[in-house]
Amino acid sequence: MAWIRDLAIILLAIEAFIVALVPLLIVGGLVYGMWWLLRRENLPAWLKMAQAYLDLACAYVKLAMAHVIRPFIWIQTTLATAHAWLETLTQFAKDFGRRDVRHRTSDVRRRT
Repeated sequence: MAWIRDLAIILLAIEAFIVALVPLLIVGGLVYGMWWLLRRENLPAWLKMAQAYLDLACAYVKLAMAHVIRPFIWIQTTLATAHAWLETLTQFAKDFGRRDVRHRTSDVRRRT
């Protein structure tokens, strides 16, 4: 009876493989067909025209997006520049304050 169980498992595995292979072959055929159609020489004239219009639309969308994000990039650049300037001034003030304290303490030590 154990060999019947083993045979059933083998048959189920073969059936699962075939069931998985059918959609894989269908999808593979569709991908190959799309690849064959996307080569420029195989496209019908109306698909070439549609692809050209889609390329033009894509270029217009990219141009519009460049105009939309330009103010945001300018604001971010301005804020980053101001932040860097303030950070530099703050660091300079801290260093200047430390130097000033060092000079005062060294003057006090020299007087005594």
